[in-house]
Amino acid sequence: MKRLTIKRWFTVILSFWLTIGMVSPLLAAEEIKIREFSFTPLDNDPDVLLANLKLDYDLGNYLREGLLNGMTLESEIHFDLEWHSDWWWNTRKSLAVVKSELKYHALSQHYQLLRLDTNENWNFSTLTSALERMGTLKDYMLPTLPTEAHHNNASIVVYSRLAPKALQLPLKIQKLFAERDSLESEGVVWSIP
Repeated sequence: MKRLTIKRWFTVILSFWLTIGMVSPLLAAEEIKIREFSFTPLDNDPDVLLANLKLDYDLGNYLREGLLNGMTLESEIHFDLEWHSDWWWNTRKSLAVVKSELKYHALSQHYQLLRLDTNENWNFSTLTSALERMGTLKDYMLPTLPTEAHHNNASIVVYSRLAPKALQLPLKIQKLFAERDSLESEGVVWSIP
C-alpha cells in the first residue's frame, strides 16, 4: 500500500514539473523595461533638462515574425509632466514624444531604424542591435519646463510604447480584444525640485 502511494506522489510531482516546464516558455515576458534614466540641467539652468535613457525590449514571436513579414513597428518614448493630487486625480500634460520606426528590409536582410523627429536613420544586421539603438536616448533636450512645474508637487513621468504602425481593418478589430500586438513600459517618475 505504501509503495502505491509513493508512486502516485512521484507521478503527481513529475507531471507538475513537466507541465511547468512546458508552460513557462509560453509565459515568457514580452515587455519594455526602463533600465536607466537620468536628467541633468543644461548649463546649470533648472528649466532646461537633458534626458539620458536606456530601454530593454523583449519582443514576442508575434512581433518578431511580423517584422520579418513586412510589419513596421513604431516606438514612442513619452515625457509627461504630472502634478500629484491627494484629493482628486493627478493632472498630466505631455512634454515631449520621441518617435522611431523599425522595419526589416528583406532584400538587404537588414533592420532599418528611422528616428522621426531628426530624420536620422541606421541599418543593423541583427534585431538585438537595432532594438538597443532604438531604446537609447543620449543628451536629449527636453522643452523648457513651465514655471508652475517648480515647487508645485510636479514630476516628470517617462514611459515607452511599441506597436505596429498601421494595422489592417481585421487587426484593428482584433486589437480591441487582445493586446499581443503592442507593448508598454511602466512609467518611471522623477520629481522636479
